Amino acid sequence: MKKWTLLLVMMMMTTMVLSACSSGGNDNKKKEEGQVPPSEKEEVVELKFTVWGDLTTGSVEQQLADEFNAAHKNINVKFEPIPGDGYGTKLTTSLAAGQAPDVFLIGEGDFYKYVDKGVVEPLDSYVEADSSFDTAIFQQDLLEMGRIHGKLSYLPKDFNPLSLWYNKKLFDAEGMEYPNADWTWTDLNEAAKKLTKKDDKGKYTQFGYNATKWEYPIFTYLWSNGTDITNEDGTKADGFMNSDKTIAAMEKYVAMSKGEEKVSPTPQDAETLGGDGSMFMTDKLAMMVNGRWTKYDLDRSDVNYGTSLIPQGENGERGGIIAAAGWAINANGKHKAEAYELVKWLSGKEAQILRSEKGTVLPATIAELDQVKATEVADQPIIEMMEYSKKPVTMISSNGPIFVEEFNKAMEKILLDKSSVRDALNEAAKAVDSTINK
Repeated sequence: MKKWTLLLVMMMMTTMVLSACSSGGNDNKKKEEGQVPPSEKEEVVELKFTVWGDLTTGSVEQQLADEFNAAHKNINVKFEPIPGDGYGTKLTTSLAAGQAPDVFLIGEGDFYKYVDKGVVEPLDSYVEADSSFDTAIFQQDLLEMGRIHGKLSYLPKDFNPLSLWYNKKLFDAEGMEYPNADWTWTDLNEAAKKLTKKDDKGKYTQFGYNATKWEYPIFTYLWSNGTDITNEDGTKADGFMNSDKTIAAMEKYVAMSKGEEKVSPTPQDAETLGGDGSMFMTDKLAMMVNGRWTKYDLDRSDVNYGTSLIPQGENGERGGIIAAAGWAINANGKHKAEAYELVKWLSGKEAQILRSEKGTVLPATIAELDQVKATEVADQPIIEMMEYSKKPVTMISSNGPIFVEEFNKAMEKILLDKSSVRDALNEAAKAVDSTINK
């Protein structure tokens, strides 16, 4: 009886082993023939990322997306750019609806805003756990720009210091020397007077400088004159936005686009003539303060241009701003670990090199910027402006948008002759502090 029992057990074990082998063989054969059920296949994570611009200006990002997909078989990335004018609105709407891309680009002026909305994923834990990625490759000032409320929220895409751009043809026509590092704002104003022209009917045909209403160039003007619209931590406007120094500086600034001796188009004039870039390229504007992104259009035109440091104030002070952009991960995204891999890729050295080759931006990584510094000749002053760059109020406080909104309202009243500089700035300062202290 025991022998029969033992024999039966051995037969059952043999059957089970054969069955298992047969099953494994079939599974292997199915895998070889691509017949594995979808549930058993390796999952491919779908990601989307966006920037402002169009497919032409964003071709580098498309190339980076293609290369990322080739290197990551388990992640498929789709690049979906949004036109610049509608970027903020569409991104905000998609974030509110829970339909935003997994990774998106934010300009430095909005770094605080999107973090405060709770839609940006902090990156510290990802970076700390990643031994293959070292943030020391970045210029640390740029990296720290992306650290909001003590948390790293953005990785640098690129950056652009503002500088003075001048039309060589218009200077040559007057036999005038080009702007240089010793120029003060008084020197610029005097040169602009000689470069401003009218026709026989008194109509302006050429302007010496564009005293734009865009706050960034205005901030550089105020800083060079030893003043600002805010205190150091962006918590108070009264006594700063409406200080005697600020009012005096703004009266001189506004005077550039007012009266019979104006040297600058009004914002309405500039808009009618196609903006400062268009005026500059058609020899209707001699000088402007702008970022290096303007090269994209200038280099495709016939304009002969140069760059210089933004003028200094009478006391030798000089102010500049670095315009930068940072990659963020959607805090409500479903695949944040994979999104982090994409952000690293879009911020990495190869990405920095690809973008800087076009000459419209500067690389945010140390080694790659050193290479540009070593080879750059014509636009060397743009790089030098890095030494004078300061943070605008939008980069030092969550209150930044309040300051900018009220300051812009004041500028509109001033330029439309609805208020004096003093009254408009007094009103704006009170409005800022009132809103902050609510």
